[in-house]
Amino acid sequence: MEFHKADNHIVPAQLLCFVFSLLCLIQSFFIPPPITEILVRFKDSFFITGTTLLSIKLARDGWEMAASGFIILTIGWGVLFTATDYLGENTGYINLASAFYFVAPSMVLMAYYKPFNFWIKLLLIINIIPFLLSVALKIAQVKGSEIIYLSVINILFIHFVSLVWSIYFFLKHKKLKRITNQITSK
Repeated sequence: MEFHKADNHIVPAQLLCFVFSLLCLIQSFFIPPPITEILVRFKDSFFITGTTLLSIKLARDGWEMAASGFIILTIGWGVLFTATDYLGENTGYINLASAFYFVAPSMVLMAYYKPFNFWIKLLLIINIIPFLLSVALKIAQVKGSEIIYLSVINILFIHFVSLVWSIYFFLKHKKLKRITNQITSK
């Protein structure tokens, strides 16, 4: 695989985006509501930025199927971002569950990234299950508060998975950079 100089910025930036996103999520559990709203917005913005950066990298590297998975996840996360405006209202709960329709195809497409270890691909596929439960609750017309609790679990898990894949890309980039530097210094 060819080393792209742009990856010197994209790969560390995507890792920082996913780390900051997770940190904002964790902080939002311990901070009062007005500030929590801001942290949730930053969390979503960082997540959307990280997935967009990875879609660019993978498309450039020739992994279009996996890149499209990151693009679809970015779109779904945008729906989630919008749904938080209406939490407490029926529309908000419906939109919250609807955001998760994007997760199943995005995770399957991301699993097309052949270099991923089997266990990362397995995490991607397992990640679909809690989101499908959210959709099932929506179809069953369960109370919105129950969808929120499941959504929190979904979001925590996907942030864990995103941290795993972002570390994977970062370590892979560092290794490729080291090999490229050794070859060019000879």
